[in-house]
Amino acid sequence: MGRDLSGTIRSFLIILALSTCCFTTAPPDLQARVEQLEKYYVEIKEHLEAKIIDLETKVVRLEAKVIDLETKVVRLEAKVEKQDSLLAVLKKGHKPLKENVDINQHRRQNATLRTCHEIHVANPSYPSGMYWIDPDGQGIGDPPIHVYCEMEAEQSDVKDTTSILHDSESQMDIGNCTEPGCYSRPIKYYASDRQIEALIQLSTYCHQNIMYHCRKTPLNFDGFAYAWWNDKDGERHEFSNRSTTCDQLAYTEGYDLQYVVDNVSLPITRIHFSNPSKGFGQHQVSRLRCRGKAKTEAMPRSCEDLWRMGHNLNGIYSVKGAKQMETVFCQFDKRPNEQDFQKRIGYQDIKTQPVYFSVQKLEEFSEVLTPIPFDRDLVNIGGAMDSHSGVFTAPFTGTYFFSFAGLAVFKGKGNVFAFLCSSGVELKRIPQFNVNYSGLIYLSPITIQSPLRLQAGDKVWINFIFRNAVLFGGEGTIFSGWLLEEEI
Repeated sequence: MGRDLSGTIRSFLIILALSTCCFTTAPPDLQARVEQLEKYYVEIKEHLEAKIIDLETKVVRLEAKVIDLETKVVRLEAKVEKQDSLLAVLKKGHKPLKENVDINQHRRQNATLRTCHEIHVANPSYPSGMYWIDPDGQGIGDPPIHVYCEMEAEQSDVKDTTSILHDSESQMDIGNCTEPGCYSRPIKYYASDRQIEALIQLSTYCHQNIMYHCRKTPLNFDGFAYAWWNDKDGERHEFSNRSTTCDQLAYTEGYDLQYVVDNVSLPITRIHFSNPSKGFGQHQVSRLRCRGKAKTEAMPRSCEDLWRMGHNLNGIYSVKGAKQMETVFCQFDKRPNEQDFQKRIGYQDIKTQPVYFSVQKLEEFSEVLTPIPFDRDLVNIGGAMDSHSGVFTAPFTGTYFFSFAGLAVFKGKGNVFAFLCSSGVELKRIPQFNVNYSGLIYLSPITIQSPLRLQAGDKVWINFIFRNAVLFGGEGTIFSGWLLEEEI
């Protein structure tokens, strides 16, 4: 187009010059006008050539944009085709939208399971997706929450993961403020604090991470922190003090990853950054992810153990104490760390089975340092007393009480000792009796009583040492014992 216009102007000027040559006596003003036209021609030519170059540049750019748009159109058409196919599949097996909304609302109001782990255990065929759960217990506390459940991951450390969503999952620019921590953003979770705390307590472990993309924006520099994050209690935690691309103030783009696995600190509630070197920084906070089931004893030891097992009705419960069963009142509409969640009422006198005995010695006995055998079982509940050997074997660990009463017959001078023995060790001893009535028969009562703490399998019996004396048999010679308290 530029050559055609230039040729037209040049032809016009040649014709004009030839016309001038035909007149030998051309007026002076005509010559001046020709020169002026030549000047205009040069100016117009330069202007038009500049315009032509500019237009050609724009045409190249437009052609590139057209190619880019055509590529995008192809991609969009492919996406539309894919969405149409998905929509067709969904229409075949899904109910109308209003009915689905009603079903979703029903699931929210009737959420009974507390974690994605429980959902997966209940039905392993469920796919990954959004589910309603109620970590603090159905019908109490806060409303159920909508979470993402990862059900189909092959990695064992990802499967059954419960993810709580929030408003800071995408990359976000920190701006250009220069003071340490001047950029501050709170993390707003799509779940209440109570429900988040309950989920963490129910899980084996939870974690979050902070990804920071940077260029000349330090986290720590010269021993000074320019960025940090706050935990659930507002406590400040600085980023790991290690040399990264961010801290080196490099011109190349880098990143830093802060991984938080401390259940006590989670969730992350606020992040702080700064841009003192006029660089570039973007942060990205992951979802709060929890997995597994917190370990509990086979026999609950507290209201918290009962809560982890799934109990959520306020009431009186039995739990395993340090040594005995205890009665506690559990208020499950509170959290384990809240006051009055558990109130201790007292111990329970619970025994695996009753253990008590009473045996009689009907015959005289004078053997030294030998367990006294007995002739009659008055009662032997639990079968722990072997009357023929005179040995009691403790069936359970706990506290027992033993009592012996009898008469010793003395003939002349003599003395007597009585011992209560456990597993061969002398435990209790009655006072020594001395008799100095030579030639006389003297009857003296012998009694011994004591509580003993025994381990299961320990043995207890009565030993005597007689000198010129004999244990007088009869209905009044009785050895008795019973289990007072059993240790669980």
